[in-house]
Parts: sequence; C-alpha cells; structure tokens
Amino acid sequence: MRCGGVLAGVCLLVAGSGGAVPPLQASDGQWQLQISGHNSYLFGERDLGGGLRIPWEVVIEFTVRDGEYQAGSGRARWVDGVEPLSYPDAWFSCSQVEGTYLDSNLHLHDTPRVRFPVFPVSGEVSGGLVQLQPGYEPPGNYLAITFACETGNPLADAWFALAERGKQVMGKRQDAEKQRDGDRQRARVREVAALQPEVRIEIPLQPGWSFAQGMRDDLHSVVYRLQRVD
Repeated sequence: MRCGGVLAGVCLLVAGSGGAVPPLQASDGQWQLQISGHNSYLFGERDLGGGLRIPWEVVIEFTVRDGEYQAGSGRARWVDGVEPLSYPDAWFSCSQVEGTYLDSNLHLHDTPRVRFPVFPVSGEVSGGLVQLQPGYEPPGNYLAITFACETGNPLADAWFALAERGKQVMGKRQDAEKQRDGDRQRARVREVAALQPEVRIEIPLQPGWSFAQGMRDDLHSVVYRLQRVD
C-alpha cells in the first residue's frame, strides 16, 4: 500500500487497526464514504494575504457482494458557506466573482466549476480493507473558482510581490490580474484546488470508521466517514 499527503494518515490508521477488521461475510451490502472538508484559496500568505475558504463534499457509494467489490460511483460538489479570509484580520476585502478558466485541454469553462461532479470508482476488497480507485487521471478532481480581493492599507504594499513569490514556492495553480492605484491594490484571481480523493485510497471496511486531518482554521481540512446505507 502506497499513500502520500493527506492519505498518509489514512494508511497509518489502517496499519494500526490490528485484528479489528470484520470477516468477509460481514462486508456485504451497500456502503457510503463521505469525504468533507474545505479548501482555502489565498492570494498571498498567512502573514499577508486575502482569499476565500470554500467547503466541499465528496460522496462515494459502492456495493460489496459475496465479499467482492461491485460497481461504485462518486459525486463531488462545493457547499454553501463561503468565508472571506484576511491575514492580518480586516486588511483585505475578498469575495467570490464570476469568471472563466482554461483547462489542460484548452477548453474554456465558467467558474465555479467542479472538474468531475460525477465519476466512476473501481475497487477491491481484501482482508477487511477496501481499496477505492477514482476513475480519473491527473490532475485529478478539483474545484476552480474566481475571486477578487482589495486593500487600501498602505502597510500592505508588499502584497503583490509576496503573492507571486508564494505562488512560485508553493506551486499554486493560480492566475491573477493585478491593479494598483496609489495605496489601493486589487487582484482578481483564478485558482484551482484539488478535491479528495486525489489517488487510490485504502481504508478499513468498518461501519462508523472515520479519520480527520486539519482543523477548521487551517488552510485545508478533510474528514473521512464510512457507513453502511442498506
């Protein structure tokens, strides 16, 4: 089993589950994996920047029959409750706006947009664990948005330069149109952030299993919850 990023914690939890996995016959039925969290779209950094925090949800449903994985599917969406971000507090005024972006195939899309709102999920059951493989290739699933931020605070003079440096260091999939008029600075930003699961995941096939990484005030957070629905 190979996992990285946020899924490393999932792997650790699986590895530590010991002999608590259920027998194969107990796995038969309908299952639902709910993955919820938020992405922060930030133009700048945590010490000087503005943006939005957007909650999202991914639901994967699948069937196990006679101990074997059957067909599965997933749905992804963003959730109401967009929250403006400002670091330091009250320095930046940010909001979601209409926009467009070009995907990797040079197709133009309106924002906000989930790349795959519905997708197939293949899988395999073995030893009380289920492996789930989303049916898409890199760059994976994502939520693309457009937002605008502005500030008239003269102390934010380094905002544009810091945001550009942060983009290069962090590898953000972000494009910005910047305007400056005296102390007033405004940026209109197109950004893409990944939705989970980005790659194959492997979890215990146990009703009520859950795993969380990140807190509400973190830039990113994710919570996994598995339950039976039959």
